[in-house]
Amino acid sequence: MKPRTYELVGALSGILFVLLEVLSAFLYPQQPRIDSSPATTLAWVHDHRVALQIGMICGMVGAAVLLWFVGYLRHVLSRAEDGAEMLSPIVLGSGVALAALLAVTTLPVALLAFMDGQTAGIPDATVVRLLADLNIVAFGALSAVTGVFILALGLAMWYRQLAARWLGWVCVVVVVCNAVSVWIGTTFSSYHGKVWNPVAFGAFIGFILVLLVISIYGLSGRPSRAAL
Repeated sequence: MKPRTYELVGALSGILFVLLEVLSAFLYPQQPRIDSSPATTLAWVHDHRVALQIGMICGMVGAAVLLWFVGYLRHVLSRAEDGAEMLSPIVLGSGVALAALLAVTTLPVALLAFMDGQTAGIPDATVVRLLADLNIVAFGALSAVTGVFILALGLAMWYRQLAARWLGWVCVVVVVCNAVSVWIGTTFSSYHGKVWNPVAFGAFIGFILVLLVISIYGLSGRPSRAAL
């Protein structure tokens, strides 16, 4: 494969990942508030089971696509660093960990939808509560790793090794949102929608925006050293 072809495929994988993540996030309504009864959560699963299953499939495929995109980012940064190996190993390691966690965090809701589709259903309310709470708490770990990944990308932008410097400042906001998401997602055990939603959406939309812009720069033929 020619280097330019590889870079085009790598940039396109980033765009494909963004599309899959958006689909997985918005195919179905948000999970009921964290202090809802198991019956409310189960009704949400039952009413949107097909959408949940499709969303989980998109999430799992997206995690696999992210692995390719992370490999592409490693290639771009290694070339920009000229063998110095500073940020490229961190981007590779945190990116692979992020892809793995993205796949794992689809499992709680996927299990709820899978069990709801069986003849026996989910007769135990404790199981519903366990999987619903796990779906919330798991995003704490996901946010932590996402923060490291985005921070490394932001530093690469400031050092003019990737995309544009202005995008590095966007990364700062995304890292802060993810840091707050870790705290909220793992410590609040009662309803916190008014606090959580703006921060969670900021972390998610910012993450998607950063990867989308990086991909667009890759398609333009200027994936690195584009100081604007």
